Amino acid sequence: MTDRRRKHRDWVTPALMTLSLHLLALTLFINHKLFSMMQQPASTGVTLKVSALVGDDPDDDQQQDDAGAAPGEPAQAQSAQPSVAEILRQTQDVVPAPLPAREYTRPQPESQPENSSEEAPADSMTLAQRLAQMRPAGGASGSGEASFTPGGGSHGLRGQGRSGEGLRRNGGSAETEDAVEMGLAWLAGVQDSDGRWDSDGYMGHYLPNASALQKGAEGMGLGRNDIGVTGLCLMAFTGAGYVHTGGRFAQTVRQAKDYLLANQRIEDGGFGLERDGNRPDMYGHVLATLGLCDLYLQSGDQKLRTPLKRALTYLLEMQGPGGGWDYAQRWPGAQANFKRTDRNDLSISGWAIMALVAAREAGFDVPRENLQRVKSMLAQATMNDGDGVYANTGVRADARGLAMLAVSNVSRRLMGESADSGIQQRQRERLARNAPDWHKAGDLLGSNEYAWYYGSLSMLLGRDTSGGDNRWREWNAALKRALIDNQCKSGPRKGSFDPVGHWARNGGGRLYMTALCVLNLEIYYRYEPEYLRVRAAELAWLWE
Repeated sequence: MTDRRRKHRDWVTPALMTLSLHLLALTLFINHKLFSMMQQPASTGVTLKVSALVGDDPDDDQQQDDAGAAPGEPAQAQSAQPSVAEILRQTQDVVPAPLPAREYTRPQPESQPENSSEEAPADSMTLAQRLAQMRPAGGASGSGEASFTPGGGSHGLRGQGRSGEGLRRNGGSAETEDAVEMGLAWLAGVQDSDGRWDSDGYMGHYLPNASALQKGAEGMGLGRNDIGVTGLCLMAFTGAGYVHTGGRFAQTVRQAKDYLLANQRIEDGGFGLERDGNRPDMYGHVLATLGLCDLYLQSGDQKLRTPLKRALTYLLEMQGPGGGWDYAQRWPGAQANFKRTDRNDLSISGWAIMALVAAREAGFDVPRENLQRVKSMLAQATMNDGDGVYANTGVRADARGLAMLAVSNVSRRLMGESADSGIQQRQRERLARNAPDWHKAGDLLGSNEYAWYYGSLSMLLGRDTSGGDNRWREWNAALKRALIDNQCKSGPRKGSFDPVGHWARNGGGRLYMTALCVLNLEIYYRYEPEYLRVRAAELAWLWE
């Protein structure tokens, strides 16, 4: 009897345990289904794409760029998202596929032409068509003041969230952006409290007890160059999208702006106060005008418009009879004795042309007569083999070199000459054979850092020509080697570039060299090439 009960107990116990486990599993399964049904939203029959919330416009900033396009910038989105620099490090060896021409959404005129119904829809319009609709009333000359979009147009690739697109499209990299940020940080550190960059005393910020020999080694410019060098340094910041209204270098840019405006004359709009012992020449006025115009196009600050209009008016008044500009300024106190020179300086004129191009984009009136005289000067200053002539008379008359060839090439292209003209082709071929080389940076007439600035813009604009892509890639590879490998990486000079060559050592020293090299490293997004090409085509009538 005892054995029978023991056998019965041995069989019942496992059976009960098995049944209990099955009941527990069934209970968990039912609870999970009920919980899932409670969490699932009711179907509305409408599907909403995420892109409809985020924005799927092709001009919108890509979401992966929001964590910071430039090294050293604070992240603006979730920290888990990779930065542009990290993305570029993963893809920098891949040759990017050609991208379609960038288009901008421009405000449309209130009144449409009668045949507007026959025009292409706005979404399918090319950049050229959109620009044609927004052309000022003055026609091909660009006369008449028109509106513009701050940070758009030629500046459409600048700034955080957009510069990454320019880097990928045009061959930049995380290394080039690191170099730009280091260069700007050094420049910000040697700016004086009044906003200027002191051409002959900047080294006092990191060599407080420097001897005359040490100052000379850093490169001492002249006091009269402060306004021009400040304009050049300002462009290095605006070239990366930095403005005075916000951002990492807002104070630096604001102080530079205030310094230039404080040194603009009330009498005629020129830069440089007559009471100062170090009076700047027209080189200083041109660079200050271009720097402020660049800031205006990037920021849209309307407070800059009146001083800019006065500066541009003075610039046009100082244009010589031959169509170019020379060093001498017309000072108010000696206006009666001022004699206009016949000398056309291609170097000064090149920067002046860049200022006029920026002025046209900003909607300022540039009369046809002035544009025609500029074209005549460029035709006279350019030889059939493509050589650019530094000056027609006076100091260094008939001097030539690669820098002047590059200035001639870019100036003529921006003033409407066809990229397929014989002169343009010969000039680009010459430049391509003289790619940047740091060992030649000190060559007075050869491939120096000044020639690289205009040469880089020439090669980038020339990508739309036969063989242009290959020329740009080869030029860009050489440019990056020359600049990245030779930037100071440590110590109080970290981010700067040693002044190499006569003009760098004596014109503005390490300041001038660093600003110019940073401008070169910003070539990937400093200008939107397609925009410049279309606007330049509006001036093709000059060459007919």
